[in-house]
Amino acid sequence: MERLKINFKGRVQGVGFRFHSLRIATDLNLTGSVKNLYDGSVEVYVQGATENIDAFIRELDNQRFVRIESKDISKIDIKDDEKSFEILY
Repeated sequence: MERLKINFKGRVQGVGFRFHSLRIATDLNLTGSVKNLYDGSVEVYVQGATENIDAFIRELDNQRFVRIESKDISKIDIKDDEKSFEILY
């Protein structure tokens, strides 16, 4: 079990990135959140089994209209009370 903060940069807004993130995270039993930032990047907090998080990132890398140019990934403390993955506005 781990929790990551990931900042995705590239063509990641206006292409369904948040909704794909929600669908993929739900399918993989991951918790966390996804949010568009004002600088055009997308911030994701994701928590769960390491292999599921790896699959989550791979799936996002392969979305049709998304073009990820870079990912800034940090390990952060686990949130024991988190129950779902959600889109933040």
